[in-house]
Parts: sequence; C-alpha cells; structure tokens
Amino acid sequence: MSIGDKAGSGDGEYERGLCVQQLAVAYSGVPAVRGISLDVKAGEAVGLIGPNGAGKSSTLLGIMGAIARTGRVLVHGQDVAGLPPEKVVRRGVALVPEGRHVFAELSVADNLRLGAVARRDRAGYSEAMEHVLTLFPILRDFGHRQAGLLSGGQQQQLAIGRALMSDPDILLLDEPSLGLSPTAVDTVFEALDVIRAAGKAVLVVEQRAEFTIAFCDRTFVLHDGEITLTLKPEDAEKVDVLTKAYFG
Repeated sequence: MSIGDKAGSGDGEYERGLCVQQLAVAYSGVPAVRGISLDVKAGEAVGLIGPNGAGKSSTLLGIMGAIARTGRVLVHGQDVAGLPPEKVVRRGVALVPEGRHVFAELSVADNLRLGAVARRDRAGYSEAMEHVLTLFPILRDFGHRQAGLLSGGQQQQLAIGRALMSDPDILLLDEPSLGLSPTAVDTVFEALDVIRAAGKAVLVVEQRAEFTIAFCDRTFVLHDGEITLTLKPEDAEKVDVLTKAYFG
C-alpha cells in the first residue's frame, strides 16, 4: 500500500499519518494540554503555534510518550498512547527536540549512527544514511568533525538527520528555527519541504507565526493548552489573525 492510501483497522478507515484524540498533559496536577485533537496526514506539514506556555512542547512530548498523558495517539490507525518513547519510535515517530541536543563530543557520523539504533528496517541503514547526506551535504563534508564544533544551523541539520535515520513516517520538530540565522532557517525548511514531498507527516512547533502559517498546509493555534484557531497559508499576512493567534 502506498503512502497516503487509506487502510482499515479496528478503528475503521483512517489516513496514513498521525491522529491525536483528546490528548491531555498535566504537571503536578496543573493542566498543560487540555484534551486537544489534531491530525497530520502523510505528505502534509502541520504547524503548532502560540504564546510561550501554551502547551506546544508538551503536546509533542505527550505524543512521544515522554511525559504522562491521557487520550489517544494513533499512528496509521494504531494507538501508541500506552507505549514508552522507544517503542513509539519503532512505530515510526521521531522527535527533533528544542535546542537540538546533539552529542557534542561525538562526530557527526557517530551522531547519525546513533539515530539508527531504533530502526525498524536495519537493512535500510546505508540507504537512509545516503538520503540524509544528500539532503544535508554539509554533514557529508563534516562527517569526522565533533558535533559540538558545528554552527547552530549545522547542528540543526544534524538533529534532523539523526531523527531521519530511525526511518520515521512521522517527524515532530520543536522550534527548529530557534537561534538560527535567516539563511540557516531557509536551509532547514527547504529540507522539511523535501521531507514532506517524500510522503512523511511533519508536525512542527514554532514561534515564527507568519513563516509557519505560510509554510504549513494547516496551522493550529494553541492557547492555554487548547486549540483556538486553525489557519491556512493564505492567513499568513493577515495581521488581525496573527494578533488573535497570540493575544486571543
């Protein structure tokens, strides 16, 4: 079955990709995510924007099972909400965390190899490595360099490449433009466009509202742990929409 086809399961028909239903996250009893529902289809990029503290990062961590959550997280129709993060990765979901978190003392090549530990298809390792190095040529050039010596933009490319080495169908990214130069941001999002076109589902948390709305097929606005707006690319230049997105 090709990516994007519908398939059947005990939950009925579903699109290949990610479907989150009534996801809730709390810290010490204080709600951070309040029962949100969203979907990201294969070959689609969806944005998640909102003010600081809105619950954006908590949503990604909840999807990954990195923090306690309730609700359902369907990957191609199969609920993974009861699984620990390493098993969620093996079901085809990868997270690029805020701040990149590369292994600074290890080489670029070793960082990429670590990303392949949870691959579902070990036989596809070489092909995945070549794909990553083609997507981000600078990583091929700097394969033996310590990751900590890379620029911020290069480290972000490495973090995305490392996530791709696990062979995900669904890629989650937490503020991939944070701290990057405009040129580095363009490089990262050009790569995300290629990843989307290859049929992967991309869910990206960002602070750059106008940029994100223009890039993504759909963008959800989070306020106090709840989705308050759904935006389309044509909304990117509407000042009133952006004001409402951040100030309610």
